[in-house]
Amino acid sequence: MLKPFQAHRSGRIVGVFTDGQAGVLRFLLTGQLALLDEEDPLGSEPDPLVAALGIAEGPVKKPDNPALARLFPDAYGDADEASEFRRLTEPDLREGKRATARLVLETLQDYQGGDKLSLDGDQARAWLGAVNDIRLVLAVWLEIEDDDDNPFERIDEQDDRYEIVVMYHWLGAVVEWLVEALMG
Repeated sequence: MLKPFQAHRSGRIVGVFTDGQAGVLRFLLTGQLALLDEEDPLGSEPDPLVAALGIAEGPVKKPDNPALARLFPDAYGDADEASEFRRLTEPDLREGKRATARLVLETLQDYQGGDKLSLDGDQARAWLGAVNDIRLVLAVWLEIEDDDDNPFERIDEQDDRYEIVVMYHWLGAVVEWLVEALMG
């Protein structure tokens, strides 16, 4: 069986997942989309012009949800500058992350475990972004601050978060395989 993912001589990126792995990815991507709807600076029904411009009205504060704050960190140390930068960029960044998650979900929509999943370069880069975003969110839940932190050293099999640690590491491997496949 192929490991997810490998470069194919056709120029496409090909991977294979089990039904369980594909189901986990669908579940996590659906959760990611729900998360991206929280604390949206454009609100639930933005003004059409504001939505088209992708610029929020008024100041935009750092999200209260730590997972969203990890996905959308402050660009500046000064609160006013950070707020202005968020106002100008966060709505577009959010929509880009939503579009990426939806595209990956679409590639998994009819996927049956064991089938070959064939992605073009744009789809593979979308997968890379979406899977990495999920890892960032899981890292918040696992209190991982940097790449040197190994949660297996402090979270054992009896801990309720153990399955999240396993998913976090598996998603890290998926990211690594995608990067290798994209590099050829």
